[in-house]
Amino acid sequence: MRRPVLALVIACNLMVAHAGAQPAARRATTIAALRSYPGFFHQQTVSVIGAVKGDRVETALLASDEATISLVARELPRDGKLEARGQFLDIGRMSPEDPRLIPFNLVDRVRTKYPERWPRPGEELVLMLSGTLPPPPPADAAAPPLRTVALEPARFEGQRLTILGQFRGRNLFGDLPEAPVPAKFQFVLRSSDTALWVMNVQPKGKTFNFDPTKRLDAGRWVKVQGTVRTAKGLTWLEGTSIALATAPAEAATDVAIAAPPALPVDVLFSAPTEGETDVRLVERVRLQLSRDLDPASLKQRVRITYAKATSTEPLAFAANYTKENRALEIRMTEPFEPFRLVKIEFLEGIKGTDGGALAPFTLTFTTGGS
Repeated sequence: MRRPVLALVIACNLMVAHAGAQPAARRATTIAALRSYPGFFHQQTVSVIGAVKGDRVETALLASDEATISLVARELPRDGKLEARGQFLDIGRMSPEDPRLIPFNLVDRVRTKYPERWPRPGEELVLMLSGTLPPPPPADAAAPPLRTVALEPARFEGQRLTILGQFRGRNLFGDLPEAPVPAKFQFVLRSSDTALWVMNVQPKGKTFNFDPTKRLDAGRWVKVQGTVRTAKGLTWLEGTSIALATAPAEAATDVAIAAPPALPVDVLFSAPTEGETDVRLVERVRLQLSRDLDPASLKQRVRITYAKATSTEPLAFAANYTKENRALEIRMTEPFEPFRLVKIEFLEGIKGTDGGALAPFTLTFTTGGS
């Protein structure tokens, strides 16, 4: 009779382990935690409470009372405190060639700030803003939601609270970076997209006795009483009691916020210039672009002809794009004819690597006699 029971226990363990292995879609945390544990949060989607500092997109910061990080956004959010959501990046852990740094000319911004070297891990931290929400509303002072405490622990530090959450063992699912202080008893509570530590209370009651080192009891709802503490970007509850609880009737909703459109690709200068005369017959046409170009988008979207000619047959050429300096070079298969008005049309559909469009335009110049 023991084998079916053993099989059931193993199956339950596997189900819990599988559920715990699913990566969180988002982690609600604090700016101080991002500062203290950039390696843990790197590349993750996070939610933090802060206020925008600065009136220029290129130098804006997202700040709390404890810490600040750089904010990358198409437009600066409204004034005042808000909940900011986006991907957190530790630039020092990335290569300058990483395609995720292409939007918003982020590589150029980093090199402007660090002209002599690439930043070290933990030195340049940015939030790639995807949307904002109002901060959590005022909560029950004695029993606030776990998420509210985790997002704004400074509001509750030193207060005695009752927190409702799911038992997650001794950080068995990697919800948090590390334990804040040594303790005989320690485990993690989780609710929605956030978690916090509980210290110095044994997860045991009249009808339950959880083992923090095993996943078997993970997911059980409990309510814990204790005092809120914070240090080094971590928040925990100095627990005094624990009891089983029922799951709350949560109706968490997310506001869908469209991602900002990609920046356009602009032509910074060309050689020959617009309207230039006496251009050499073997001249190569060069364009300097503001953003990285997708070379594949050039196909059948560049047309070269002689203006005011009886034939509109396009001229043959080869195009070469150099990513390092964002330069496009056009080399004619045959030399230009002398004393002709050349028209180069860049048609709709040419795009940057992040989808930003190059506005259609025409470059004209006149060749010389040699």
